[in-house]
Formats: sequence, structure tokens, C-alpha cells
Amino acid sequence: MTRGEAMELPGSSYLYTIATLAITYAGFAALIVIFRQIIGGGVSNYDVFIIRTILMRSFIVAFSAMLPALAFFDLSQSVIWRISSLFAGLLLGLFSVTFRARRRAVTDRPITKWALITVGGQTFIAIFLLMMALPILVEPAVGPFVISLTATLILSAVAYMGQLDVMLRGHLEKKKRK
Repeated sequence: MTRGEAMELPGSSYLYTIATLAITYAGFAALIVIFRQIIGGGVSNYDVFIIRTILMRSFIVAFSAMLPALAFFDLSQSVIWRISSLFAGLLLGLFSVTFRARRRAVTDRPITKWALITVGGQTFIAIFLLMMALPILVEPAVGPFVISLTATLILSAVAYMGQLDVMLRGHLEKKKRK
């Protein structure tokens, strides 16, 4: 490899696939707003919160999956995975820490067990990524990084499915009351 020529990092194809899936998923998740209007419901502040939350999770995964493009700067793989883990961990951690306050601003509904599980899981992933960035107990590498992003995307899908049920059930209950 000559100077100025970027190396292809191990796992790059998988990371690009995860980024593509995250963006596709974000678009699909946003369709709930259209579906909600088709079945005769309006869009509440809580609905907007749910969609915004799904979009934020998806963009965190997509952005994090693109961070290893730091290979274009002739950095060692260890440094690339540390920087990528640091940014991904900080973004996911910030998302998790602010979740309750952002949710409380739009609804008084009790938080569901699924929301607690997914935010708790994402907090754990954020801590794991930060440990890899420092490196504490985990060496920076492609494996733990892609597993963390994949788990985050899976948790996001679980959260979406749980909230979809709440949104649709809430809309149907409103229809019954009328």
C-alpha cells in the first residue's frame, strides 16, 4: 500500500451495511406517522417523541458505522477503533442519559418495561464502547465495535415495536371512547 492510499479496514463492508440498514430503518419507522393519519388519528407530541427517538438511534448507529473512515488519515487500526468507540459511546451515552428528561417533557405516561430495557441496554453498550475507547478490560477492535452497533440497532427495533403497540393501542382506545 502506498502513502495516501487508504487501507480497507476489517469489517468495513459490514459497517456500511449496518449504516444502510439504520437509515432504511429510520425511514421505515417514520412511516408510522403516515399510517397513524391513515387510520384516522392525529400525531401527538408523544408520537413525535417516539419517531424522533427512533431517528436519533438510527443516525447514531449510521454515523458510528461511518467513523472507521478515519482510515483515510493513515491512523493505526487501534487508534481508529478507539476514536470510533469514543464517539459512538459518547453519542449513545448522551442519548441514554437524556432519554427520561426528553420523554417526561412530552408525556406523563409511566415508562414501559421495554423502554427501560432498551435504554438500559443502550447505556450498557455506551459504557462498553467507552471502556474500549480507553481501553479498560477491552482491546479496541472491529469485533466488539460491530457487535455494539448491531446490538444498538436491534434494541432500537425492539423499542420501536414496543412503542408501535402503545401508539396504535392508544389511538384505538381514543376511538372507542368517542
